[in-house]
Formats: sequence, structure tokens, C-alpha cells
Amino acid sequence: MSENGLSDAAIYARVSTSDQDVSRQLDEAHEHLERLGVEDVEEYPEIVSGAADTDTREVYNQLLDDVETGRFDLVVVHEISRLSRLGPTEIHEFI
Repeated sequence: MSENGLSDAAIYARVSTSDQDVSRQLDEAHEHLERLGVEDVEEYPEIVSGAADTDTREVYNQLLDDVETGRFDLVVVHEISRLSRLGPTEIHEFI
């Protein structure tokens, strides 16, 4: 456990096409978590449109399952649109 009480975190990074790369999102999220003192981090990178039906987003669904089981204290995304482009309802449900 870190000094701020958080011990396990997930990073969800998503790009829409295979010619894009999640590296920048992951790097910046790791830097943020390092500043918070979080050491145990699991990455969930995905290449899929944010407007895709949630049923087709395998990595996103695995993250949801892991969050529901209490595996993580914190989930970090580079920006909120990485979770979804389907609107506030889906994002609200995630939160």
C-alpha cells in the first residue's frame, strides 16, 4: 500500500485504429500513478472505436469485471473519452 492508501490501480488506454498507439496514454498514466506512490499497476490497452458497442470491447469488459470484484482501488484513463464515445450514460455506469 502506498502512503496515500492506494495499492492497486488499473490503466485503461484505448485507440480507435491499429495505426495508432496507446504508448503515450500509458506513459502519462504511469507517471501520474508514480506521483501518487502507486506501484501495483495493471494495463488494459485496447484498439477499438469508442463508439463500438460495449459487448465488442473485450478489454474494457475485462476491466469492468476486475473492478466489480474489487481488484483495483483506482482506474486511470488519459481522458474520459477513452472510456466511451457513446455519451455520459455509459461513462456514468462505469463510474
